[in-house]
Amino acid sequence: MSDTTAPISHSELRSDATHSPAFCSDPHRRHSIVNDGARYLTKPLISTKGWTLAQLIKKSPNFCLVDRVRFDDPMLMQTIRTHEESGAPLIIEGFHEHYSWPADLFTLDWLSVHGKPGASARNVRTWTDFDLPLSELIHKLRATPVYVNENENERLYGKDAECPHEWATWLSTSSVLPSDLLPHGTNDYLKYLSSDVQTLMCYLGVGDTFTPFHKDLCASSGQNLMCYTENGGSSFWFMTESSAAPAMAEFFQKMNEELDFETHVVTLKELGQSRLKIYIAEQTLGDLVLVPPRSCHQVINNGGITMKTSWSRMTLKGLSNSLYHELPVYHRVCRPETYKVKLNIYRALYRQTQILRELQEQQTSSPHLDRSSPTVNSDLERVADDLYDLLELLDDVLGEEYSPKHQDMPHVSQSDTSHQSNICCDFCGADIFQSFFECLPCALHSPGINDEMKIGDGIVVCPLCYVEGRGCNCGAMNPIQCRPFGDLLRVRDEALHAIRAVCPDVAKDYKCLLGHSNSIISTRHVGIFVAACVLYERRQMSSDMEEQLRMCLSQHEVLKVR
Repeated sequence: MSDTTAPISHSELRSDATHSPAFCSDPHRRHSIVNDGARYLTKPLISTKGWTLAQLIKKSPNFCLVDRVRFDDPMLMQTIRTHEESGAPLIIEGFHEHYSWPADLFTLDWLSVHGKPGASARNVRTWTDFDLPLSELIHKLRATPVYVNENENERLYGKDAECPHEWATWLSTSSVLPSDLLPHGTNDYLKYLSSDVQTLMCYLGVGDTFTPFHKDLCASSGQNLMCYTENGGSSFWFMTESSAAPAMAEFFQKMNEELDFETHVVTLKELGQSRLKIYIAEQTLGDLVLVPPRSCHQVINNGGITMKTSWSRMTLKGLSNSLYHELPVYHRVCRPETYKVKLNIYRALYRQTQILRELQEQQTSSPHLDRSSPTVNSDLERVADDLYDLLELLDDVLGEEYSPKHQDMPHVSQSDTSHQSNICCDFCGADIFQSFFECLPCALHSPGINDEMKIGDGIVVCPLCYVEGRGCNCGAMNPIQCRPFGDLLRVRDEALHAIRAVCPDVAKDYKCLLGHSNSIISTRHVGIFVAACVLYERRQMSSDMEEQLRMCLSQHEVLKVR
């Protein structure tokens, strides 16, 4: 999990795009969160001075302890599964006592010599981010008093540092942590994305630095390991169960805050007033905190320096929760999704189809394999069941992205294999999986843009933004496809055939769509791109009825059709 707000890494936001008031234009990014440090100086200071875990639990009847289990407990895996199913947080403790714990690697001195020389830091007093040499950050942290005071103007939190290669190697090869919890492990669907999506990060904090209340990206599962501390450093965690996310979001709105903006540090009084079950823990050296998907949580560092490494995993359930619950929220608050959820579903389905076929081939080609073995059959059925769930998700994605006229539209790439998925909506930040609207002429008028532009380089708006009235300055956006839609349908149908070969009755109500793509639109599927294309055609026919207006809080003109 990310111990701070996620980095936003998109290409430039053109000034001619209708953009969200939550973001501002930046010459190096498509979106940048507006950071008004003066605003946050008016918020009350939060300090851990005088805190103990026992005293915190007594402050409100809705506060409770996070369950703990030792790394060498014989029931460890069962405990992990139980907590994953319940959506409650868990701490696995004592990893620093393992004989393979790399005490020589997990030190600030080692990191200073072998880590990357640059670091990114947040001044939590002004909520501003900036870069500085790692050695300078470490020096400042060691010189910082452990408790905040009203007169100070700087308290740094080192965030989002790339994890050293040696640390990543130790995690993946030492067999100290359970393999199911590792980055790109057995149940991590993020492994199907390209390597440009990084989740393994390093964080350096000192007392009274913090991460505001937030959820991990896209309903991912968070892991946070305390690697090193100085002068009794620790971290206090405040967490909810997965199921409490909607209620916590509603509570934030009652406080005139937005949970998904990640700009509010919740006080103990406010947590008590929420009446939601709040899990509290003090993370110390060797503690691995497991944060459930959609768990709302806040971290406040305590005492001396703390050094943590954290990463996200995406389970199949997480993909489903992200598609149906998190992405609609991200669209509303204009938050980039980062983890490319729809693409992740598609690539996972493609790879799981290959895996299922390979298992079938092994079963038929091995003369000594007992085909009646429960283990052999259970592996096949498990992969087939997961593939079926992915098929359901992808069908809903395709229903959103489909238009009967997809073949007549321009394409970014002429095949799926050659397509590079790096296009985002210039308004809400959504990752573009297949269908979008684009204007090249308006982009050409933006500063720093050359004349050699190709499809996908213009001002981009996702179908949902388009039907909500968002667009470019001239209003002449055109529908575009990323790749041939038939390529997506072919991969989808191959998955269906693979499932039926193992479990004929599982997908008996599903039809092949290649050559029959119109059947993808049903009462179950939203058909957002179909609706957007209807609006597009209406605008084409009604240009004489168009009028210019300004959207509420928007800085750019959009078109309204009577």
